[in-house]
Amino acid sequence: VDPNLEKLDICQKTLDLLLTKEIITSPFPYQAQMEAMPAFTVCADGDDALITHWKDTLRTRIIQHNIRVASLYYQRIRGSRLAQLLGLTGEELEKEIANMVSNGEVYAKIDRPSDIVRFKQAKGAEAVLSNWASDISTLLNLIDTTSHLIQKENMTQ
Repeated sequence: VDPNLEKLDICQKTLDLLLTKEIITSPFPYQAQMEAMPAFTVCADGDDALITHWKDTLRTRIIQHNIRVASLYYQRIRGSRLAQLLGLTGEELEKEIANMVSNGEVYAKIDRPSDIVRFKQAKGAEAVLSNWASDISTLLNLIDTTSHLIQKENMTQ
């Protein structure tokens, strides 16, 4: 992180918000101050499209952050509920999730008829068996260690 960022208190607070694993409300606490900064209000050639671009980019990054956070806490959730949590319309949510999935930023599947978004990738049979075998191996090692400790205790008495 750029050490000059600490000099810009609003930018530092916004960065701290983006580094938390919590959903950021819209508008976020420092949004008005952030968008009042020269980077969002002044353009060298007077092109308002560039200013709009930066405001849209900030909004998109906040939405992407919120989707990533939701994917950490939910394996599956109704699309309408997720849109409500993030303050988006269903179309905006679906579009942004689709973009993030195609960019490889998040794993998700959208079931439109059921209006369900799944964030957890389904495990194949091989992965389930591998996890099961690992758990059984750990359990057997614990039983073996306990048995040795019991035998050791019996020998000292």
